[in-house]
Amino acid sequence: MIFEKNIFPKTFKDWTWKDNENKIILFFSTVSVLCLFYIFKNCYPFPNFLPDSYSYLEAAKENWNINMWPVGYSKFLRFISVFNHTDKGLFFVQYIILESSILFFILTIRYLLNPDKWTIRIVAILLVLNPLWLYVSNFVSSDALFASMSLLWLTTLIWIIYHPGKDLLLLHGLILFFVFSIRYNALYYPIISAIVVLFNKDSIKNKSLHLSLVLVPVLVFLGCTIMEYREKTNTTQYSPFGGWQMASNALYMYAHVSPKTTETVPPKLQTLHNITVKHLDSLNHLRYDKRPDNELGIYYLWDEKAPLKSYLITKYKNDSITPYLKRWAKVATLYNQYGTWLIKQFPVEFTKYYVLPNLINYYAPNPEFLGFYNMGRDSVDAGAVQWFGYKTNKVHGFSKDNKITLTQIFPPLLAIINIFFFTGLWGFIFLNGFKEIPSLYRKTLYVLISIWIFNLLFSVFASPIVLRYQVFPFIFTLSFGGILLSFMIRKSFITPTEKSPLVNKDIAAAL
Repeated sequence: MIFEKNIFPKTFKDWTWKDNENKIILFFSTVSVLCLFYIFKNCYPFPNFLPDSYSYLEAAKENWNINMWPVGYSKFLRFISVFNHTDKGLFFVQYIILESSILFFILTIRYLLNPDKWTIRIVAILLVLNPLWLYVSNFVSSDALFASMSLLWLTTLIWIIYHPGKDLLLLHGLILFFVFSIRYNALYYPIISAIVVLFNKDSIKNKSLHLSLVLVPVLVFLGCTIMEYREKTNTTQYSPFGGWQMASNALYMYAHVSPKTTETVPPKLQTLHNITVKHLDSLNHLRYDKRPDNELGIYYLWDEKAPLKSYLITKYKNDSITPYLKRWAKVATLYNQYGTWLIKQFPVEFTKYYVLPNLINYYAPNPEFLGFYNMGRDSVDAGAVQWFGYKTNKVHGFSKDNKITLTQIFPPLLAIINIFFFTGLWGFIFLNGFKEIPSLYRKTLYVLISIWIFNLLFSVFASPIVLRYQVFPFIFTLSFGGILLSFMIRKSFITPTEKSPLVNKDIAAAL
């Protein structure tokens, strides 16, 4: 139990800049990042655009407080434009923020957990020099910023386990607020943060205060968003997108069982259901490999011919006054009910045709838009031309056919990393690793495992998984998979009387 004293010979700041190993990591990381930036921008002089990009740009231009997606990234775009309105500036900022958060994460692991030198070196090389971050940062999309803020959320969470000071908790709360405003994938983050705060050793009074510092910013954002939707769309909801996604997920399942139903169609769902059955009947005349829904994706969400968009168009065909966002939000409740109604009737089929395929996607996610530059197009919409000040709407990348071949290696690579993580975790458990490490280290691993489980469940059930959504779990799974495997290897070559390879050497020296 002596290790719970958590004694460190230097402050993190002094240690970061004075430790020779850190100097090497920081120097080579800085040089490498700048060189990679220069090389990449010569290959891809323009950013990569996807359908979401234009919605983000429009929301930034109009300074909207609600949109189809959380508005955090649009606010970020607007803030960056005050200092630099170029696309290269945006890419540079997104890339530097992501790489900086990775370095902060690596140094935190090294300081608090102190794995062996070569483990941290290998992890640093694999993370800092990873070319995937370049492609993700080149998107006009929230992917890179969300991964960066998620990593800062996790890193500060680890610090809270060791040093739960009020300033740190407030910082963590602000980071949680920002990441929560960027993407819906952060919906489970406050739960993890609250659990960590509640399980820290402290008085009930201090725990209540700490919990307030962490959760109040998020609750304020939730309340403001709901009020904004109520004012602008006459609906009370936080995320209309959730209703659309629920119906879309259900339709990927129902495409395999339509037109069957085990219940009478509720009157309010009848029109939508009729459109669905008619559309799926037309798709059944196509070869399976020619169907637009032959794999999980965005077809039922965004295609104009798919049932959800068709219903929206039909419902408002004689309405030229209602803004599109209000139309989109008002049907979301109905879509949520329709998706829930379908899933309740066919839970086994939903598991077979949606959950299991998406579980495979989690294991080896589809590159999706990371596989093609600018969706295969050679031009961009007027919103991008205006925002970045382009002279023409023509853009180009490295390859003539706009394919990005390098990103094809990452789905199998992520599958391998997940295997390493599982292998390391089970080996760690089998070798009684949890009994050999200090309690704070044990809590850190419990938190990491919890985040991995929450992310798996949320990702699989929320929406079809693609590679750009998995940047954050890619980083922490690789890092801790390497540390756990290192433990297994070192455990095989030490005697029972030797110190556990995971115990912080600086603490031991201080004691």
